[in-house]
Amino acid sequence: MKQLRKRLFISKRTGAGERDKMIKLAIENECNTLVFSLDDSYFKNRSKNTKYIKLIKNYGLFIEAGGRNFPLLMPKKLFFFNRELFRMERGRRRASHHFCPTNPKTTAIIAENAAVWIERVIEGVTQPRVFHLLPDEGRETTWCACPACRAFSPAEQYLIAVNTTADVLAKYDHEAMLAYVDFDTEPEAEGISPRKNVMVCK
Repeated sequence: MKQLRKRLFISKRTGAGERDKMIKLAIENECNTLVFSLDDSYFKNRSKNTKYIKLIKNYGLFIEAGGRNFPLLMPKKLFFFNRELFRMERGRRRASHHFCPTNPKTTAIIAENAAVWIERVIEGVTQPRVFHLLPDEGRETTWCACPACRAFSPAEQYLIAVNTTADVLAKYDHEAMLAYVDFDTEPEAEGISPRKNVMVCK
């Protein structure tokens, strides 16, 4: 029987000293899993004897990767020369958050960058591995309104990007799961379903 995981997301902006306190508090509250961003320093330094890393090892905490990492998979710097990759709002392309998921060039870039980041962190993720891909905070339901994307709800657009990343993850570990937020309250108009290696983040 798989052990249930109670998660604590650690911001990459959290200093090492503050992480000590957060981990101790997590343990007191029976939290057994820490989730670090794909670009968190933990994955570079996990072999070091930093105090918070020692705590992780001493308590045998599970490590998962990801979070609100779409900017890593679809960098905003591409907007200047490739506006068609980004979301449309009121007839104009914008790079403030999210992107245009129905553009095949967009999903190709997401897949390429997902492979880079997964390869960098996968050895530091506890098996059975769980990754997270969450929408931009405060903009969960604000996606693209271009002619192609208007056929899909924000939840479906999000799931297109999630499925793209899940396909890449499966190539590295067929047992790994990708967690996402199921925020849609309406039936799926086009019948887009999560991949078999996608689960709802709880």
